[in-house]
Amino acid sequence: MTRSPIPQKKGSAFARRSAQLVAVGVVAAVALTGCAKSSGGSGSGDSGTLNMGAVFPQTGTLSFMAPTLTAGFELAADDINKADAGITVNTEVKDEGDSTTDTALTAAKSLIEKDSVIIGAASSAASKNIIPTVTKRQVVEISPSNTSPDFTTIDDNGGYYWRTAPSDLLQGKSLGGQIIKDGAKKVSIIYQNDTYGSGLKDAVKNAVEAGGATVEEVSFDPAAKDISSETQKAIADDPDALVAISFDQFKGMVQTLQTAGFDFSKLYGTDGNNGIMKEGDISIKGATFSQPGPYEGLDDFLNRVKEKAGQDLTSTVYAPEVYDATIVAALAALQGGATDGTTIKDNLQSVSADGTKCTSFEECAKLVKDGTDIDYDGFSGPIDFDDNGDVTKATISFYKVSDASNKTSFERQEEVTAD
Repeated sequence: MTRSPIPQKKGSAFARRSAQLVAVGVVAAVALTGCAKSSGGSGSGDSGTLNMGAVFPQTGTLSFMAPTLTAGFELAADDINKADAGITVNTEVKDEGDSTTDTALTAAKSLIEKDSVIIGAASSAASKNIIPTVTKRQVVEISPSNTSPDFTTIDDNGGYYWRTAPSDLLQGKSLGGQIIKDGAKKVSIIYQNDTYGSGLKDAVKNAVEAGGATVEEVSFDPAAKDISSETQKAIADDPDALVAISFDQFKGMVQTLQTAGFDFSKLYGTDGNNGIMKEGDISIKGATFSQPGPYEGLDDFLNRVKEKAGQDLTSTVYAPEVYDATIVAALAALQGGATDGTTIKDNLQSVSADGTKCTSFEECAKLVKDGTDIDYDGFSGPIDFDDNGDVTKATISFYKVSDASNKTSFERQEEVTAD
């Protein structure tokens, strides 16, 4: 298993792995139970029941993601329950709002009273706000979309925070490489000045500069209503490539770029703004976007997500990651023989790496019940959690806006590994 070169936060890998493998050996003889925690909510209720909450942005600048995240979360729960493997999942979704509000913290405080696992939050800023409260209660938090490098060493009470999205060190490395391949020598980066924006900006900048190009950077306040002056500053020196790291502020940015006559084939976006521009909006034909997660081979899965959502989806961003976060949490509970947060935390790494590969909850659950050490590989790719709760391998996909209606077409994908 690839290890992070950054100081560890989870403790001894040998000790964690040993404890996890002991659990595998005895799980077939252990009844799955809901263990009450003196320091937190019961987390389960009846024997074999796993209560899982979710904090997703139903309002705010990332609200376009909520239908997809909710559908992926609930689809995974359906698949777990249909497998009839001795564990039943109940779900509840609450709003995380904007990173500038306390909506996510209010939601988390409510969920930790009864849930062992919280899936979310979507934004890095929201997760930073809720991690102290969630992890203090020994409730596991697994984010499908937090990408800031800061989370690698965040204080999470000894290992209660995990993520199925790769660190921006991986997305930034891949995007920077693409910009260099496209021939850019002078690059400008405009980014929102928060955990997400700063972390991804640094990763892109490092990769671009390593490729021999120069970089200018312009930041903006995520709460700002008008970033036209910052956008104008970012293109003042006529860059070969403009990287936009934002959420829905992207729309105003595009308006300014169009007014300035900017060539959108020189525009590069990221996961935070991929899918923001819709049919009927200003056309950004030619723009390129990077997105963590694979594209190839996901048609059937994404169709199931869309069917579960019951509506047209602006974007399917992080659908694989939220599904996998839910599945891996249930597998950890099944392997550990209990549904409390500590048991799940202690088994997450084991079910994701180094064992017999399996690719669905039903398949993995049968192996676990037979006492087999498993390695769940999901729709988001090989998860392989390291000692920091980070995935050590990631697939980064690239999309190009292919027509005037802002439809994106898949270009390519590549696997990136942590250095």
